[in-house]
Amino acid sequence: MLAMFRKATPTGTFSYRTRTGYLDRVQQQTFDLVIIGGGITGAGIARDAAMRGLSVALLEKGDFAAGTSSRSSKMIHGGLRYLRHFQIRLVKESLREREVLLKIAPHLVHPFPYILPVYEGGPNSRLQLKVGLVAYDLLAGSRRVEHHTMLSADEVLRMEPTLRRDRLRGGFRYFDCLVDDARLTLATIRSAASHGAAVISYAEVTDLERDEDRVTGVRFSDRLDGRTGTISARVVVNATGPWTDELRAKAEAPPMLRPTKGIHLTLPHSSLPLSSIIAFPAIDDRLMFAVPLGNCTYVGTTDTDYTASPDQARADAADVQYLLDSLNATFQGLQASPSDVTSTWAGVRPLVSEEGAPSDLPRDYEIQFEPPGLVSITGGKLTTYRAMAEELVNLVVQREGKRLGWSAVPCRTAESPLPGGHLDAFERFAKATASALEQSWALPRPAAERLLRTYGTDYVKVLGYALSDRRLLSPLLPDGSVLRVEAIYATAEEMALTLEDFMARRTDLMLFDHNHGLSAASEATRLMARVLRWDWRQRQQQVQRYREAVAAMTTFAAAVEEPATAEPAAEEPAAAEEPA
Repeated sequence: MLAMFRKATPTGTFSYRTRTGYLDRVQQQTFDLVIIGGGITGAGIARDAAMRGLSVALLEKGDFAAGTSSRSSKMIHGGLRYLRHFQIRLVKESLREREVLLKIAPHLVHPFPYILPVYEGGPNSRLQLKVGLVAYDLLAGSRRVEHHTMLSADEVLRMEPTLRRDRLRGGFRYFDCLVDDARLTLATIRSAASHGAAVISYAEVTDLERDEDRVTGVRFSDRLDGRTGTISARVVVNATGPWTDELRAKAEAPPMLRPTKGIHLTLPHSSLPLSSIIAFPAIDDRLMFAVPLGNCTYVGTTDTDYTASPDQARADAADVQYLLDSLNATFQGLQASPSDVTSTWAGVRPLVSEEGAPSDLPRDYEIQFEPPGLVSITGGKLTTYRAMAEELVNLVVQREGKRLGWSAVPCRTAESPLPGGHLDAFERFAKATASALEQSWALPRPAAERLLRTYGTDYVKVLGYALSDRRLLSPLLPDGSVLRVEAIYATAEEMALTLEDFMARRTDLMLFDHNHGLSAASEATRLMARVLRWDWRQRQQQVQRYREAVAAMTTFAAAVEEPATAEPAAEEPAAAEEPA
């Protein structure tokens, strides 16, 4: 077994060194596609196009998935509520894509039970919901995810005793899926890179290159060292989500978006102990969810029109109170207040511009080819990102095939596993392997299970970094499941370039640790510095910036005491101290 790990030890193929090489490469050739935006949509397009043999460059102004793609409800689902608006095609496509993702990313996408309680006087009767769930199961057409069952009031309360009992008439149990949205984006980006795409984070597109009326490339600025450059492209793809119209304005193209903001909040699991996801009506009857995840329960989401910059999206006091009021009206004896909220996150949905209430706007997507050389895609949902990418690449090949000098090749993304997903029967594999890691490597069981659900079959690469120092297999936090070695792996193999990249998107410590991982911040920074060669001052800057990012999650309530940082400022080390 040790020999297997030695063979699997990685060589730093997706790190800051790779990024430096990409920065040199992108200015030396003309690409078939230059994609702007490293969220899930841009990642999906880059992967599809690269797998078909197109030359691809992708630029993201921050970390991969740092925008809306890490601020979702973290669900892969058909969209049961869309049936009420007769969006049958969208639901069918979403359920089909749910099946695809269960196959190509079984370590990241997991079926999870939902309970839908029915109350007298609620927005939907038991008959209406029964009809909708039967249709949902028929549209899914698969047994990979269980079909629904009808429950009596007593059965609902046996499963979830925290629900309000008054006027409860029964309910339903059905299944959809949860996902680590940031890591799904990262896995897709890594797959694109493995097929030849040049993918660069912290590279902001500042303008578009034009040749008369056609877009022919982009100008960019490296946000880490300030260098600037130009990339030539046969086609430029605008996959910037809620920033779509900002980029289109540079090409004097009309706006496409009606952005809406969605926020989530977390409570300690002890405050709202659940074993299933609860789908329940908010105080204005729109559907929301309470989701148990580790030591937390998170709740969302809001859906309100938003006109400010997506960079400034935050949970405000009204957003938080709306979610808390809806929770308190649904769960027996719950009196949650803003002071109970441990973290929040906010994302801006890039919905296609239409009339109507924000919650009623369709989650379909739109692709526009204007002006020549620029393709913009917006709308859609996390679940359908792969299908959106397939459609866009198909259209680009059809319309620009002569310019690309290339004929159509079928899409292969629905059949090709994402990194770590090369296996069937994931649950059986995870159970057996977690036991082996617990016994042979002395890993705590929660850490072993998390390792497999985060990295899938790539767990061997992570452990490869600890072969020379078994102390790296200890958790970063005393009772946590994130291992020290993961900070090194994230930097060497997953292009984590800041402490927040690691805490917020390579792991979920920022959102779901009770102290946001602050007590491990210095240690994580020290480990990352082994690869990035940060000096003492750079390490302190990383910790301070991370603390500021954590503080921003609770700006909705100035009266709420800020999270304890647990660490005093470190003294500057003597000159002889090792930098890492």
